Order: sequence, then structure tokens, then C-alpha cells
Amino acid sequence: MRRPLALLCLCLLALLPTLGQATPDVLRVASGNESMPALAPLVDQYQADTGNKVLLIQGDSANLATEIAQGAAFDLFFSDDGSARQLNAQGLGEPAQTYACKTQPRQYTVLVQGPRHVLAERFLAYLRAHRETLRQAGYQLPSDPGCGP
Repeated sequence: MRRPLALLCLCLLALLPTLGQATPDVLRVASGNESMPALAPLVDQYQADTGNKVLLIQGDSANLATEIAQGAAFDLFFSDDGSARQLNAQGLGEPAQTYACKTQPRQYTVLVQGPRHVLAERFLAYLRAHRETLRQAGYQLPSDPGCGP
């Protein structure tokens, strides 16, 4: 009886390292207050469609940018103002990209490299494929006159 139990325990121990790899990574996204109503439903649908998890943190864009500049760990930053562009000017993140417009362009920046960058790009591809959700929330798209890149 002890031999099969010991063998079972050894097999389970051998599987432990792979169990942690089965858990999907969580994409960490910071969003300005004004962008949150449009992004939240997209994030919910993205999680349902892909099984990937997203931690969506809402706040004032300028405050979030300050936190990011001080080392807060986010993968993506969606700003309501020029904060994404300012972070890039400080050497943080990729160049800001316009994803929508309302009273002014709404921009995002990717803040990570490597495997986490792949997670960010997957979400951005989903966002681009579902831009009509942004239009339904009252935003103009970058391809619309007056919004531009």
C-alpha cells in the first residue's frame, strides 16, 4: 500500500511546476476616469472571449502617470489627456497612439517589453477589432475626420 502511495506522491510532485504555468497572466491596465466607461465593457468582453484576465485600474490620468513614472507596474496606460505622450517623453513606454477621440484625442502607451508586451498587444488587437464599441460609447475613431492619429 505504501509503494503506490509513494509513487503517486512522486508523480504529483513532478507535475507541480507545470500547474503554475497553466494559469493565465493578468494584464495590468491603467485607465483615466473619462475612458473607463468605454474600456470597462471591452475588458469584460475580452476576458469572456479569450479567458485572459485583465486588472483594470481607474484614476485621474495625471495621477496615474505620476504613479507610473514612480514605478507603478502597469502594462498599458489609457489616458484622457496628454499623459501617455508625456510618459514617453520621459523615456517610459512606447510612443503614444490615439485609439479614440471625444473632446480631445484619447491615447494609450504600452509600458512593457518581452512576454508581457505580447499580452498587451493581444488586448490592443482585440480593441482594434471591436472599435465600434467605442463609437457606441460616443467616441470618434482615429479614422474619423477630426480625430486623426
